[in-house]
Parts: sequence; C-alpha cells; structure tokens
Amino acid sequence: MPDNYFVRLDAAPGPAPAPPSAPRRGRRPEPVSYDPGPESRRSHRHRRRVSGRRVFLVLLAIGLVVWFAWATKQPGGVSGTINGFIEHVRGEVQDASAAPDMHNASKHYNDLYAQTGNYPVLSEDQMTAAGIGIDIDVAYCTPDAIVLRTLTVSRLLVGGHDLGEQPGHLDCPRDLSDPAPWKVK
Repeated sequence: MPDNYFVRLDAAPGPAPAPPSAPRRGRRPEPVSYDPGPESRRSHRHRRRVSGRRVFLVLLAIGLVVWFAWATKQPGGVSGTINGFIEHVRGEVQDASAAPDMHNASKHYNDLYAQTGNYPVLSEDQMTAAGIGIDIDVAYCTPDAIVLRTLTVSRLLVGGHDLGEQPGHLDCPRDLSDPAPWKVK
C-alpha cells in the first residue's frame, strides 16, 4: 500500500485555531480597524447618536434630585412630604366615597328634625335602613345640634340647617351661637 501522507518534523505545534464566531444579531459587524496614527484620530471624530431613552433617564434623575432637595426643606423632611402626600390622597379617596353618604345622612337628619323638632338618636339598623353608611359617626351635641363625621370630614347640623363641612374628625363646638370652625350662615 502506498503511503500518501507527509509529516513535518521541524515545526513546533502552534495553538489551535479559534472556532469561527457567530455574528451577533441586531448589531453591525465590527469594521476592520485601521489606526492611521494620533494626528488622524483628532481630526476625524465620530459623533455618538443620543437615544431618547437616555435623555429621559437623565431628566428623570435630575427631577428626582431637585424634588429630593425641595422635600428636605419641607416640614418633616422627605418622609414627612411623602406621608403628607399619602394622607392627602387617602383623604381625597375617603371624601369621594363618603360624600354621597354624608349628603344622605344630612338630608335624613334634617327631615327628621323638621318632623319632630329635634335630632333623634338612631340605632345602627335605623341608620342602615335610611341609607346612611357605616363609615359615618354621629356626635349628639344637644337635641338641636349634631355633628356627622367620617375619618376626614365633619358636618354640623343645627336646628334643621346644614352649616357645611370642615376637614377632620371634629367634635361638637363649645358655643353653638359661634360654632367655630363652622360659620353661621
């Protein structure tokens, strides 16, 4: 049998060639680099394209830094500012959900006052039957005055008249002729 192979004995074995790399998806192939020298590099600079996402993130970071600086100067600092915002949102949600119930309660109690000449003490069942929600608390000041209260707002009824709402869970005023913080109309 004839031998058809050739073996070179004088060359040392070199490193194995690297396997071909698969091209990356979505990227341009890297150009072959040619470095003409420092003089040419200074005069021929490529301008990077600015992405909208990067601009948005930079503006967001600047906005957060400015807000943080402002919030540190507010009473209670950053924590107080955040808690105040949360309480404000809670109050708005509570007022929005309690407004129809407060209106129904005010109308019902003033109708009862017009019939009987005083504000009667109602049981839970009577209040529920009248459409007054369970979130409304009634403070009986006198037979002629009551305060309807939720967690965030109070309404004073005196002698069949609604004197309006005040923020907060308020008790009966000390003087019904000048019921601060309510004003007589």
